[in-house]
Amino acid sequence: MNGHFIYKNLIISQHPNVGEKFKTLIDEYKPSRVLEIGTADGGLTLLIRDLLDSVGLTNTIVRTYDVNEQKNLKLKERNIEIITKDVFNYPYSDLEYPDEIRDFIQSNGKTLVLCDGGSKKNEFRLLSQFLKYGDIIMAHDYAPNENYFNENIKDKIWNWLEIQDFDINESCLTYNLKPYMEDEFRSVVWVCKIKEQ
Repeated sequence: MNGHFIYKNLIISQHPNVGEKFKTLIDEYKPSRVLEIGTADGGLTLLIRDLLDSVGLTNTIVRTYDVNEQKNLKLKERNIEIITKDVFNYPYSDLEYPDEIRDFIQSNGKTLVLCDGGSKKNEFRLLSQFLKYGDIIMAHDYAPNENYFNENIKDKIWNWLEIQDFDINESCLTYNLKPYMEDEFRSVVWVCKIKEQ
């Protein structure tokens, strides 16, 4: 099972169909800003920027955080805020920069939050508290549960399971997070939730 492909000479550690799912999401949702945890090699970050630009959302802010410095000039030349620092403390009990993150998410307009760093379940748990009505939070390497993963995903479409419903149920109940494009994103191993009133 290959865990990546190449997008504009950058590695993108995603299922090959991820672009079409994010294109549909961006076309319909039209976020004002995107917060990504886990830049890695930058392939998904660049793809998101390109999809936004392709539908005229050139003013949508894309901010990405990673603990490793991003050295690829292709990302730095685009309208992407690349920040090298650890957003979370250890052992993921809190945020290191809560005001910075909260203020970004809670700015006017819709925010799309992507959890794809070192601990997706903790990223989801800690970031979901800042969502406002209409914001979306997502996390990669997802399956509803281990049985579903073993029967429908493993050795078929993806071999990594880092977040399940069990990990996010409390946050979803506490913050009124409901499924959004659930089937579409499950097929590319992302969970996608929108905050309702």
